Amino acid sequence: MRNSYRLMIPGPIEVAPEVLAHMSDPLTAHYGDKWVEICNGTVSNLQQIIGTTGEVIIVVGSGHTANDISINSLFNPGDQVLTLNNGLFGQRLADICEAHGLDQVILTKPWGKPFSPSDIHEAVTRHPDVKALLVVHGETSTGIANPVQALTAAAKEHGLLVMADTIASLGGHPYKMDDWHIDLTVCASQKALGAPPGLALIAVNETAWSFMADRRKPRGFMTDLQNLRHFAEVQAAFHPHPGTMPVNAFVALQKSTELILKEGLEATWARHDRVARVVRTGVRAMGLQLMADEEAACANLTVIMADDQFLPQAYFDFMIEEYGMQVGLGLGEYLTRSVRIGHMGLNANLEAVVPCLVGFEQFLRLQGHDVPRGASLAGLE
Repeated sequence: MRNSYRLMIPGPIEVAPEVLAHMSDPLTAHYGDKWVEICNGTVSNLQQIIGTTGEVIIVVGSGHTANDISINSLFNPGDQVLTLNNGLFGQRLADICEAHGLDQVILTKPWGKPFSPSDIHEAVTRHPDVKALLVVHGETSTGIANPVQALTAAAKEHGLLVMADTIASLGGHPYKMDDWHIDLTVCASQKALGAPPGLALIAVNETAWSFMADRRKPRGFMTDLQNLRHFAEVQAAFHPHPGTMPVNAFVALQKSTELILKEGLEATWARHDRVARVVRTGVRAMGLQLMADEEAACANLTVIMADDQFLPQAYFDFMIEEYGMQVGLGLGEYLTRSVRIGHMGLNANLEAVVPCLVGFEQFLRLQGHDVPRGASLAGLE
């Protein structure tokens, strides 16, 4: 087995060399003029990528950490929220809400099937005490992108706060927080933002800050957005966080977001879309099924159903051994029934996905499948 391989999983992803290099920079202090410049620059970059003029709070941890902090900061135990569950991470949002003692209305759909505005209208009509909508944008377990713009518009007709988990979508799939009237956005560093794991971010508009005014104590210390905002304001000129931040990870995130903005956000989205279509077309041409329908597919990853045509673990092993690439196995009940290919950030290019597709075609042929030669590259035509 190779000692190293290219990550083609849906995060963490391959990181650009100029980003990764910052992880071995000499350490800098987590306070002072230089640090404030780094913090402010990173926040400004993220505001542009998220599409917001609202505040962005960067925290240490995974996307789960940011979801946990956000839910803790917004809601009192017993508050009623509408949680959308059509994949593992929709379920995870529901799990976090349950851990905080919320009264949930959980809408469920089969994995791979997106929600629609009518689902929101019907749910709120049945449950008029709902205060907020919680939705995953890019669902890593299924490869779909829930239509958060339309879902938010429906929620706003009922006066709901909207919180969106964009961990698997932001940076590669179109997203416009302010234009779409989303109140709170959660993301993390290790997917399409193109940085190493370790940092998460929470973008908050004024509606969400006002909503938090009703949050009773205790709220925690590092888990309370109002407290984190307090430090960002009163220590803005010297030390805008209450504790020590992982400085090298922060600088790496600053660099990765600079690269996105240098390419241009619209150009980045277009690149992800082109590469995703190459992958999906090639997979279908090989006679395989996708979990997500074309109109609901996320640009950052593709989930391929095995459907008794191949063993996901065998394909995983083949790609490691023969191509030096690691693809992702399925999640949850689809662990042994699907594979996931990440094509976001640095991997949203033909250099990364063509070997992955060609390897899939070779693997299927070795398994005895009559795959037309070159079918995997049908999307290049």
